[in-house]
Amino acid sequence: MTLLYEPNAVLAVRLLTVIPDPRIATRREAATGALAKGLESVVVIGPSLPMSLALEYAAEARLARPGVGIVLLRSVIDDDVLARSVRGGVLVVVDANDRTAVANACQRAHPSEVSYRPGQITVVLGSTGGCGKTTVAINLASVLRATGAQVCLVDLSLDTSGLAAQLRLDTVSPLVTPYEPGLDCALTQAKPGELFSPTFVAELLVALEGEYDHVVVDTPTRFTEQVLTALDSARHHIVVGTAERPSLKAMRLALDMLDLLTYDPRGRRIVLNRVVPEVRLSPREVDALVHNRVDGELPATKAVPASINQGVPLAAAIPDHPFAKALRRFTDTSIDHV
Repeated sequence: MTLLYEPNAVLAVRLLTVIPDPRIATRREAATGALAKGLESVVVIGPSLPMSLALEYAAEARLARPGVGIVLLRSVIDDDVLARSVRGGVLVVVDANDRTAVANACQRAHPSEVSYRPGQITVVLGSTGGCGKTTVAINLASVLRATGAQVCLVDLSLDTSGLAAQLRLDTVSPLVTPYEPGLDCALTQAKPGELFSPTFVAELLVALEGEYDHVVVDTPTRFTEQVLTALDSARHHIVVGTAERPSLKAMRLALDMLDLLTYDPRGRRIVLNRVVPEVRLSPREVDALVHNRVDGELPATKAVPASINQGVPLAAAIPDHPFAKALRRFTDTSIDHV
């Protein structure tokens, strides 16, 4: 069942047509009492409740009913609302005026384990545009999810929203959108720079790290403030490039930048994507260009663009495909499993 806590009776009635089979509470006492009965698995906090009181009740709900799914409705969603929501432990914030988004959020919200998981953050960087960075990030998240881990895939490519396009996802909220059991996505929105400020990125990653075993962050091919914030929080930095000489030289520049920023090289991994053995450079030539050990190679295959067209990660669609096996070998040796 769903509990709707909305002090404004008129708004509560309007939301009846959007939220399936809700129990309505217009007073704090009634809303608290409903939690004590232990019947509801999803709590929807209405838009008329002031932000401070809404987050106060959300904390009460999480304490009274560990694992309850909380959906916060707001009439206006801005950077301050999102940051305060993250600090308050609420990762599903929905525009109260978007009836479809409200209905989807209520349908997809589900109880989750709330015991703190000491998760880890992995940032995926691309040496050049078009190297397949986003595809690697998506499939890496899928491989980690297949181990039984709870994974969140974060899109910091604010100008392209590549994750949503590749996975054919419409965002449910400005924070977390479920993709499949064990794998959620935090997607960018229209005018994303207003929502994903560096401060907000930092707070979001802290919150996600506590809720998930792994957080995989896809980034643009440049060192923005948001990317630097993610790098500061991450345990692993994965640099993706292709095996051609121009891409390898660009990869070297990216690695030099990471060194200049004094990031620990022990957490750094290098992946070559779309490798064709017959025409690839020799290991000695690659080493001379990159000056770092290559940790993984992913074969070129027509199955990758085919899987993108289907909106399904190749590692999930065909786990025994050579591409999926190569990525799994890289993951097993390069990513710490929780």
